[in-house]
Amino acid sequence: MKFAKELEQELVPEWRIKYLNYKAGKKYVKAVSRAIHRANATPKLPGRRSEALPPHDAPLFFRSPFSRQQNIGEATSARPADGRFSASGPTNTRARSERQSLTNPGGNEAAGYGSFVQTPPAGTAVAQPNNRRTFELPDPAIRLSALTGDDARNSEDTLSRMSLGSPVALHRSYSAEPTLPRKSQASTFPRPSLHSHQSASQGRLSRLFSQGQQLQRTDSFRTAQSMQAIDTVRQREREFFDFLDSELDKVETFYRQKEVQAGTRLEALRAQLHEMRNRRTQEIAEIRLRKEHRGNATDDSRGESSGFEGHNWIHPIRSKLFKPGANSKALASMPQTPVVGAMSGGDARRDYIRRPDEDDVPYRTAKRKLKLALQEFYRGLELLKAYALLNRTAFRKLNKKYDKAVNARPPYRYMNDKVNKAWFVNSEVVDGHIRAVEDLYARYFEKGNLKIAAGKLRRVNRPRSDESGIAFWNGLAIGVGAVFTVQGLVYGAELLFDEDPTIRLQASYLLQLYGGYFLILMLFSLFCINCYFWTANKINYPFIFEFDTRHNLDWRQLASFPSFFLLLFGLFFWLNFTRYGGDELWLYYPVILIVITLLIIFLPAPILWHRSRQWLAYSHFRLFFAGLYPVEFRDFFLGDMYCSLTYATSNVELFFCLYANYWGDPVMCNSNHSRLLGFFCTLPAIWRALQCVRRYYDTKNVFPHLVNCGKYIMTILAYVALSLYRIHGTRTNLALFITFSTINGLYTSIWDIFMDFSLLQPDTRHRFLRNIRGLKQKWLYYAVMVIDPILRFNWIFLAIFTYSRQHSTITSFLVSLAEVTRRGMWALFRVENEHCGNVAQYKASRDVPLPYELHHQPLSEGTSTEDLSKRSDDEAPSTEARRASVATHRTDGPPPAIALSPAPVEEGGLRRRRKSELAGGKSIRGIMANAHRQDFEKKRRPTIVEPSHELEAESAYEIRSDEEDEEDDDGGNMTEERFRVRRSETLVRSEESESDH
Repeated sequence: MKFAKELEQELVPEWRIKYLNYKAGKKYVKAVSRAIHRANATPKLPGRRSEALPPHDAPLFFRSPFSRQQNIGEATSARPADGRFSASGPTNTRARSERQSLTNPGGNEAAGYGSFVQTPPAGTAVAQPNNRRTFELPDPAIRLSALTGDDARNSEDTLSRMSLGSPVALHRSYSAEPTLPRKSQASTFPRPSLHSHQSASQGRLSRLFSQGQQLQRTDSFRTAQSMQAIDTVRQREREFFDFLDSELDKVETFYRQKEVQAGTRLEALRAQLHEMRNRRTQEIAEIRLRKEHRGNATDDSRGESSGFEGHNWIHPIRSKLFKPGANSKALASMPQTPVVGAMSGGDARRDYIRRPDEDDVPYRTAKRKLKLALQEFYRGLELLKAYALLNRTAFRKLNKKYDKAVNARPPYRYMNDKVNKAWFVNSEVVDGHIRAVEDLYARYFEKGNLKIAAGKLRRVNRPRSDESGIAFWNGLAIGVGAVFTVQGLVYGAELLFDEDPTIRLQASYLLQLYGGYFLILMLFSLFCINCYFWTANKINYPFIFEFDTRHNLDWRQLASFPSFFLLLFGLFFWLNFTRYGGDELWLYYPVILIVITLLIIFLPAPILWHRSRQWLAYSHFRLFFAGLYPVEFRDFFLGDMYCSLTYATSNVELFFCLYANYWGDPVMCNSNHSRLLGFFCTLPAIWRALQCVRRYYDTKNVFPHLVNCGKYIMTILAYVALSLYRIHGTRTNLALFITFSTINGLYTSIWDIFMDFSLLQPDTRHRFLRNIRGLKQKWLYYAVMVIDPILRFNWIFLAIFTYSRQHSTITSFLVSLAEVTRRGMWALFRVENEHCGNVAQYKASRDVPLPYELHHQPLSEGTSTEDLSKRSDDEAPSTEARRASVATHRTDGPPPAIALSPAPVEEGGLRRRRKSELAGGKSIRGIMANAHRQDFEKKRRPTIVEPSHELEAESAYEIRSDEEDEEDDDGGNMTEERFRVRRSETLVRSEESESDH
């Protein structure tokens, strides 16, 4: 597997922006390679008509042979009497046969080697316009044997000098061509004259190299181009190493920040564990004292002196039910934490302080919370350690690619000089924290057995396994179940037109019961499809839903439940409407189906992924008692799911009414007569309203919790008006239903887009979206902004089709089906938005609430970089000072507290930040977009993430999706060049060293 894909699979999604940008680094390496390749390639010389050279007469062998005749007369008149060229024009020699050699007597003395002969006179056959005979190749211009000894030596010397002096190909001479010189060029580029030559052979050789100025210009052009290529390579290398330095500083700063947070969290956990041990030891001591003084008449007074008042009736019951176990005895054997501060009065003899009653946390509750907190903290430490190892590997891979591109010797110089000396490579703080957590877990929860403690902690992350068998089973179950369902639906539709009116009535109500079950299965299936999309886009939904990472199910395993239940549903649906089993079972197939379903979900046996089923059952328990428990993400998410399943919840009343009356009068159980059915329609909205009130009670934030509660109150009023209209059928109730439903539709549509999806943000990179996106395809966001509000107004059909009861039943099912589809889309984007909020805060581990209220407030795992920078603003005068502090302490030791906030790092220069983006987050839309993060945080007023910090995390998915769409050759806009210049520089150095020697 290529490292880029391995990095994509192994990185922590919430920390993506803080990893080395490996793809951008590869683009920089390719830019270096292209620059070297261009520098080593043969430079392209400027053409004879190039704009780089001053304008001059074009060679006449490029001209048409017919155009040459036009200048014959002028050229002849310009010839002087002595037969030589003057400075103002060339000579006109005697015409000769084309087949004669230039060395024959009477030959063309003025023509040079390789030159074309002069334009023949008008009397020759070639000059006739109508005589277009094919030219034959001429005889060799010069035979080496015909040259005299001096001529041969001069020719060889001149050729050797030219071959050594210039590597450029020789241009043919055209100085012997009779042309008319231009006045503008005569002074700048004078034609070479024959007056400087003393013999015919010297004239021929001189004319051979009559373009000396042209060659000098070409040679200088090559030199300038080579130097420019070398400068380009050096510039690309500087860009590459600047990129590596910025990425190293980013990784280093983030690692130090998380390391400091881990140290603070460890101290808080250690203090909580000591507090738990002291309180448990105190409880055991009180139990022993109570046993010693049992039956004694002075037990009450001693109880008062010992502080037992108010607990005399509780402690005996608690001691009987929860006897001290082996772990409690191990805690009692530990040394006590010294008590800080002096005590006075009667309490001075005790080694503990009596705490108020409201601060008394049961030992088992504290043990459960601290156990979970240690497990989560250990997982965070493992993620941080993997972060350091993965970044080190990424730096090594990039350095290797660069060394291969430039053929660098010695290799891995950047790794040895900088990366291997960095803090995140050499630090052993995280390893020490891991050993400390294992030791604490062993001493406090495993009776000192370090091996068992380490095994339980290290099994937190479940390894990946092959799920192809489960996928095959899911496909088989879905296929078979769909066939049975369709066939049963055909039979059920036929029974709706049966001759017996009782059968028709019973079949219609049976179809309603099965319809509610089917909608639940459909929403469950959509959730599994969403899990697939979340997994494919690296959205950490197990962390959002707080799944147990040791036992959470893959999306294929999770899909086994709706697949099996669809098979079960199709089988019973088909059996019911084929009337298999006679009239005795005709009406009781739904009962059997629901009982089997509940048994499978709530089966206590440790089979069929019992931990996941236990999580689902416990989540429903918390939902049914909404308002009594602190609200977590799974609580309000499940409540919103049920808000779209009002058809199924209303069937609860219909089910019990039908079977309680033995199907005596089914009409009295429908929505036209039952107010209880209307109450069950409003029940999910009531649950959500109670959750919003509880969130307000915990945080005291009016917005968004009480505003969200108002939304569900409007939903309740809309369903109440609908129920009244169905029962009474008055136009007043219809008007109330339309009014409340319209307000509710607008309310919920605005809330979905601005709050739940955080879309329509101002001044974002993509119009009407947000800066951080979890899904690659932008069109999905635009589609949901259109489809979701439309489906929010599906209640319009309930107000239109109200004439026939049967027609209204089908309409209600179709409206509910559309609402379930909309809820599936909503779930996809709601979890994606929550994940993007975690990305903006770099939150990759749960902030488990600690049981005891101690004086210090520990730094939470989800603390963002921006929060840390705010805390250090008073200590650090500027960002430059913090960065300088980081650089100073990079290799010396742990960083100071002020070196926690990194300056914004642009991803390899690939992204520019607009000023308008920084001001957008403070608008109303920006506040609404960030307010959704308060929905499930526990007993804390979360701060709004500043836009500058959010923009720093923006490329977590933007740059990833953009780079995945591009090809690797796309690095061209950093410009093509950079591969062989290194070799050119080494050649230059070797030549210089040779010349020195």
